[in-house]
Amino acid sequence: MENADLPLKKDEIYERLKFYARDIERDPQTNSVFRLAQDYFFALSKGELSADALSAPVQDITDELFSERAALIAMQHELHLPESPWEMINEKLSQKAAEGLDAFKNCVETPVGGIVFTAHPTFANPLSERQRLAELAVSDAAESTAPAQADEAQGITLQQEHEEAQNAIANAQASVSSYLKAVLETARTAYPNEWRSLRPVAPTLASWVGYDLDGRSDIHWWTSLAYRLKEKSEQIGRYASALQDLVQNAKNAAAIEALIAELETAQALAAKQSELFFGDLSKAELMVEAANTLTENDDKNLVSIRDLADRVTALMNGEDDDTALRLLQLSRQMEILGFGTARIHLRINAAQIQSVIRRDLGFLTEDNDLGQVALDTLADKLRATVPARINFGDLFLEQSTARRQFMLCAQISKHIDADTPIRFLIAESENPATVLGALYLARQYGVEGQLDISPLFETPEALENGGRFVARLLKVPEFQEYVRTRGQLSIQLGFSDAGRFIGQVAADIAIERIQSHIASALAEQMPGIALLFFNTHGESAGRGAYPGDFKARLNHVLPAHTPSLCARLGVPLRNEVSFQGGDGYIHFANQPLSDSAYLAFVREGVFTQEHDDSDPFYQRSSLVWDFYRALRLWHETLFDDPDYAVLLGEFAGGFLLDAGSRPKRRAKGPAGPRSLRAISHNATLQQLGALANTACGIGSALERDIDELVELIDDSPRLRALVDLALFGRVRTSIPALRSYAAVYSPSFWVACTKRSGDADRKAARTMMYRLVRSQRISSAMNRCADHLSIDLGRFDQLISRLKSAPSVSYRHEARLPIHALHAMRQGAMMRALEIAGSLPTISERHGFDIDDVQHLIVEMRIEEAVGLLRKLFPKSALDIVELSDLKEPREERGDLTTSDYTALHKEFLDPLMDIQKLIHQISRAISHAHLAYG
Repeated sequence: MENADLPLKKDEIYERLKFYARDIERDPQTNSVFRLAQDYFFALSKGELSADALSAPVQDITDELFSERAALIAMQHELHLPESPWEMINEKLSQKAAEGLDAFKNCVETPVGGIVFTAHPTFANPLSERQRLAELAVSDAAESTAPAQADEAQGITLQQEHEEAQNAIANAQASVSSYLKAVLETARTAYPNEWRSLRPVAPTLASWVGYDLDGRSDIHWWTSLAYRLKEKSEQIGRYASALQDLVQNAKNAAAIEALIAELETAQALAAKQSELFFGDLSKAELMVEAANTLTENDDKNLVSIRDLADRVTALMNGEDDDTALRLLQLSRQMEILGFGTARIHLRINAAQIQSVIRRDLGFLTEDNDLGQVALDTLADKLRATVPARINFGDLFLEQSTARRQFMLCAQISKHIDADTPIRFLIAESENPATVLGALYLARQYGVEGQLDISPLFETPEALENGGRFVARLLKVPEFQEYVRTRGQLSIQLGFSDAGRFIGQVAADIAIERIQSHIASALAEQMPGIALLFFNTHGESAGRGAYPGDFKARLNHVLPAHTPSLCARLGVPLRNEVSFQGGDGYIHFANQPLSDSAYLAFVREGVFTQEHDDSDPFYQRSSLVWDFYRALRLWHETLFDDPDYAVLLGEFAGGFLLDAGSRPKRRAKGPAGPRSLRAISHNATLQQLGALANTACGIGSALERDIDELVELIDDSPRLRALVDLALFGRVRTSIPALRSYAAVYSPSFWVACTKRSGDADRKAARTMMYRLVRSQRISSAMNRCADHLSIDLGRFDQLISRLKSAPSVSYRHEARLPIHALHAMRQGAMMRALEIAGSLPTISERHGFDIDDVQHLIVEMRIEEAVGLLRKLFPKSALDIVELSDLKEPREERGDLTTSDYTALHKEFLDPLMDIQKLIHQISRAISHAHLAYG
């Protein structure tokens, strides 16, 4: 029976929270979230409420947040504007064409970077839900409901991630094709006699799904080859289909049909090869079969995309303008995509390269930091290296991950795609010798001409020293020669991990600084060489995704000052950005979203943007760098605080979802917060209502110079944008919710619960819970964290009150009501789970675990694991096991010889615990909508 006074409708819950909050004037320690959580707990404890009944209001709030998120996606894509993305692009192309052929040619033939689809684990919400979000964003519906969760999602496999990435890429490819068509149609109108000579480029597409080995060991070298061959087969099929559409009206139909037949043969062969490489190639006989099928058919494989594109271009001769335009459009698309659906990024960790360098060069003890001696030795090695000719037997036998990846590149170049560049990303790069070592390995296998080796700067040390890192590398003649051959210097910058260590605002400032330092070093050492920045950021504010429109999102990771500086230095700049995992793929989930996202990148990258250099952010460098250093120190101190480790590492991990195929924690390295990956770290803060890495630190950074800081924020578009990012986090940060989680684990709370009249039958369970939590630091550590964050946020709130156009206090309080309601319902359910844990019967130690182990799992909110253990000991009635009915031997049904039946135990303990587990994860998904992304 449900308590009639208990709020179970969304609006009633919000009103109850506001009612409880009024007591704060009388009692400063009033916590409206915990008061409501207690209401739910005591109702659950008495049987007046079930966890299943709470699912309905959670779904109502999810629907509200779902609709708000869809509206924000529409805002990001500027779908509300009267002018469509295509109308804006066509207008810009026409304006550029009016400047003359040379200006137009320079604009559309200059590489500008592109878009990268990564496999980061942001697949927490089911595909159907993300598809519905995308549909709602492009519709005129005012509101919608999220698809109901009938069964809890069971995670996602690498294969599913790859399929989702390929679906997003298919839409992006259509955007690329349409953009090329728009360019050529504009040129055809403006330059009817010259347009056929144009060779336009477009922002590229790339993916590392199936190729990224950083932090995972489940992707074998043959798996990557299988995916690449599968992508090749699919893309050749698209090329053949595009040509087939031209045959009917083509004057040279026979030549086109002959090429189609050649493509269809290559497509079928690649499909067969892919299927073989998806086998278990740890078995030598299967590896040999797959390898031979690939290598013995090089005459049919088609490996030179340039040759194919040239042949398609040549077919223009003698064709009318309509057919010629489509042929040129297709040939340019071939050059952009290659023999795959997108270009590929391989990624390994710097440590994997360093281990090879130390072993090969003997740096086992001396020069352990791989300094100048290593650079000089590697330069000598590079000069003397002669590329080795390898076969798949070398890949099969090689144990070094780094060497295997370079061998993989060699085999792709020889047998799959000889022309399309491959990005080789090196995570956690902090030493120039690592990059030179990668070049040494690339030369050993003859692939340095096709690889863009790219160090990733993401740690505080790398961001601090990255400029000097690159300057040292560029002084090595062999590296200069390599960069000159490739035509660009490639650098990856990581917003996620940087924000994890030093806070997102400080990370953004540090990354902009390293961008300018690298550009200056390149201009000094190699004038005129292009610079490519791959700005890798997540989909939430805490991981570098700006919560504004796409112009703001793109300008956030590559501020306008950087292209302006590069232009002054004579450094051609290319920019790449990431769309990470399921939350990132939403922006390419249908054609309207894909077109608007892709064309936003075109507008910002292809067409020169005017930049106002008068922003005081770049004039008042002393104040800015004082602010940066103080902010960074605040976050580094928090990150190393043992209490912060407790906040991240105890029960909150139970709120996290299986959002990807990569592990949540790093397998090796230090424990504590540093072992938690950036997505899991940020997701934990989201789930606790404490966005410390986004909203915090600013209030404490320059407390003594607050007047100057307020003035600079109001006058500087760049700093105001950074503060607005923090404001987005502040609206979603709730100290009452955080304190309420601390109260759930308070020994004093559980002692007080034993004194409640009418609850005598639950006194023993609550006493047991007191004994379980009294020896733990959870409550005290979390309260100390809450105090620390509260003081800082109080200062930030004072700063906000002095800013122009800042959200009001009342707006922030109203905006947090859905989040507060979700936390209160989760906390009420958590307390009931803990009470059940205190009620569990004892079990024999002969099973390898005892009741303490089960109870501690529940304390950590690892409820499903705890129930799994109990179900092994206490199966439901044997009569429920259907297979037993197939037994042939007769038996007698007698009441005095009944088989053990634990149905009652399941009903009293295990089933309610699983209902609570389901509710907790339902709330986790709802909270992710409030933050526009998971993690």
